[in-house]
Amino acid sequence: MFYANLTYEWLGPAIFVSAVGGFLLLYLHDRTQLAALRLGLAYLFTLVGYLAIMLAEGDLRPSNQAAILFSLVGGKFFLVWGVTSLFRTPFPKRTFGLLTACLAGLVVHVNLFNAPFMDRFLVVNGYAAMVNLMCGALVWRARTQRVDLVVAGLLFFQTIMLINRIIFMHVSHTDFSTLSAFRRSEFASSMQTENAIFAIAIGLALYARYSVTLMTQLKRLAETDPLTGLLNRRAFEARVEELRTISAPLPTGLIICDIDHFKSINDRHGHDAGDRALVAFARLLERETPENAICTRLGGEEFCILLGAVDDEAIRLQATHLRAAAERMRITTRNAELRLTASFGFCRLGPEGELSEAMARADAAVYQAKSDGRNLVRSAAASNTSGARLQSA
Repeated sequence: MFYANLTYEWLGPAIFVSAVGGFLLLYLHDRTQLAALRLGLAYLFTLVGYLAIMLAEGDLRPSNQAAILFSLVGGKFFLVWGVTSLFRTPFPKRTFGLLTACLAGLVVHVNLFNAPFMDRFLVVNGYAAMVNLMCGALVWRARTQRVDLVVAGLLFFQTIMLINRIIFMHVSHTDFSTLSAFRRSEFASSMQTENAIFAIAIGLALYARYSVTLMTQLKRLAETDPLTGLLNRRAFEARVEELRTISAPLPTGLIICDIDHFKSINDRHGHDAGDRALVAFARLLERETPENAICTRLGGEEFCILLGAVDDEAIRLQATHLRAAAERMRITTRNAELRLTASFGFCRLGPEGELSEAMARADAAVYQAKSDGRNLVRSAAASNTSGARLQSA
């Protein structure tokens, strides 16, 4: 029967095929996910080398050896490339190149002296251990999520196991002089089990890290304005309470600003120029406000900033500083150099105050600044029974 021919040896290839399929499906679903493609290719190259050993009869022929080395270097290259892509770190060209050059030199040496199978095995496993160690170090340095510790730990642990193989083969009295002798040993079957376990574990860990990355990207897309990258209004309102809690018992400061004559920019220079102006203004707000400030695009050309633990004078100074910085800004477009001004309104938001009420008062102050001539800063006093009182800054 067919099932009788499915021996234990095929467990490893089946796992590698599953990993290749999983990562390639991610890539085919979204062609921008190049890390998934590279990790899939890493498993594919490893599968080729695994099969080259499995299907060899007797001792390894030169063609089998070439296929194994090609798949080893290719698999490790794509593993490093996939890991660095996933964790957004530079590819270690020099280190990987040095390790591969050492591998090439050792391969030439063992072939010139017709070394036994054990020496060839040690060279391959030593190279794999060093590349895994390098990958583990890259993940450890770039870690930002809890799952990163799992990925790094698995890579480090596999490195230890690979080194343990090398030590065992040196101290063991088992005959490893030929591939046939190696296959007959209990060590070969235990190594196959080990390879299968690590293939599953590392593949699942990388897949989990990939899932976390995608979820983070989706959350960022849901929380940010697609043009400027600032928080959208829904995310802003969710973050407000967090900053207010941190600032308590001190109040927070609310600033709303609106770019002056923005419609004329679109009409005279086109919507591309208008988009460039919005993006430049958003970067200015991020650059010129404190690190703990929350910046958002409310819609159109209207923006909002929340400052933590400030008094009225600090809020006024920040709004005045932003107004002057906007006035100094120059935006280069294809046809002209744009100059912007903006009108600002601000108010204090106490620990017990309502955000919606404070935003209405600050918004009214913006309209007052526009009515007074634009490119101005106006303060909204606390509300009373007749509505908001506006004061000049």
